[in-house]
Amino acid sequence: MEAAMANRCLGKKPFVSDRRDLALRKYIDKKILANQVPAALNLATAFPAPDGSLPVWDGDALGNYVAGCCVFAGPGHMTTLVGALTGKPTVVTKDMVIAVYSHLTGYNPVTGANDNGYVIRDMLDYWKSTGMFGHKILAYAGVNWKDSDEVAIAQWLGCGVIGGFQLPLASQNQADTQGRQLWYVPTTGWPSGKGPGTWGGHCIFIPGTSPGMDEGNSWGEPTQWTTGWRTQCCDEMWIVILDDWAALAGGTAPTGFALQDLLNDVASR
Repeated sequence: MEAAMANRCLGKKPFVSDRRDLALRKYIDKKILANQVPAALNLATAFPAPDGSLPVWDGDALGNYVAGCCVFAGPGHMTTLVGALTGKPTVVTKDMVIAVYSHLTGYNPVTGANDNGYVIRDMLDYWKSTGMFGHKILAYAGVNWKDSDEVAIAQWLGCGVIGGFQLPLASQNQADTQGRQLWYVPTTGWPSGKGPGTWGGHCIFIPGTSPGMDEGNSWGEPTQWTTGWRTQCCDEMWIVILDDWAALAGGTAPTGFALQDLLNDVASR
């Protein structure tokens, strides 16, 4: 780890809806795809690469302990995982994340000036048009985070999803019996002044889900949260089609996913 837990930084700017956003639900048949998606799925630990090896947990915070670069650290974790699973290793580093964060925001890693975070959608547009970490995305679309079936399908189709959250102060010290982050809605409700958004906005790469629970890579740490917590604290979620991940399938999509329609709509925006 790069620093003490107290130095966890946030940096996701608020989500604002845009009528031009595409929605994943338009391109999927849930009845068909639900039969193909495993009940419990964690791409970061369970699925072998072409050589048969399992991915090693990506425990680098990618600069998110020193700067509010989570909107770029999340895609960094995703790119590293896709590289491991496709047999085309791309190890994203802290310097790579800080470099693109600085380029787009004016953040000064020496003085800490202009550490103001970023908008996830703006990052996705940049990732598609210009590329990051040696890769481009072909498309992105909004995921209904309140629909657990759609979340699971999106994770399976896209090698995880990019999630945006309004973190509650009440979750800062929530953990499981082994000390790992486990976020949940308190049984008595959110304490006054400690509900969603009181801690700040955060972007997390989410490669795992199971009934009632999700797992993401936050600050390089395996972090879980309940479905109820997701429903109340998430404010945006995106499926991202990365170039190498799409190529792994030979350019085809599973039955029930109208990938070409999505790509056509992206091209016509």
